[in-house]
Amino acid sequence: MLVHLMLELYGCKRELLTSEPLLRRVLDEFPARVGMEKVSPVHLYDIETPNPLDSGMSGFVIIAQSHISLHAWPEYGEVDIDICSCKEFSQEDAIAYAKEMFQTEDVEVHFVVRATRSLRPDTPDPVRYAEAMAARRARQAARDESRLTTEVS
Repeated sequence: MLVHLMLELYGCKRELLTSEPLLRRVLDEFPARVGMEKVSPVHLYDIETPNPLDSGMSGFVIIAQSHISLHAWPEYGEVDIDICSCKEFSQEDAIAYAKEMFQTEDVEVHFVVRATRSLRPDTPDPVRYAEAMAARRARQAARDESRLTTEVS
């Protein structure tokens, strides 16, 4: 099962939505705030569109369980945040953190349960888990050996 929390925050101050350090901080801290493991750096982009009113900042961070994304439109005082995860998390904590960071109480919340027919079990089969871990260790050892050979050459 996959859950997808979508937040639309309205009435945000323009200076918050144009602050690259703040937006990076939100994406950097959000995974820990909802009990997720961040596995990528924050990616943040300044998006220019033909209509300057629609320009803004968009970014994401990959978490072990899926991703968290953010889209900020300063001219409209709006920021949208998506948290997609195969691990359960506190929606209340996610909403509270977003409201705190963007200093607004005006939040529209959507929650969708996805992948309801997924074959991914809640608890992995121990034999398949052990086999997958052994394969992962073998791939890592091969990468390490290749890197060592390249450095020696």
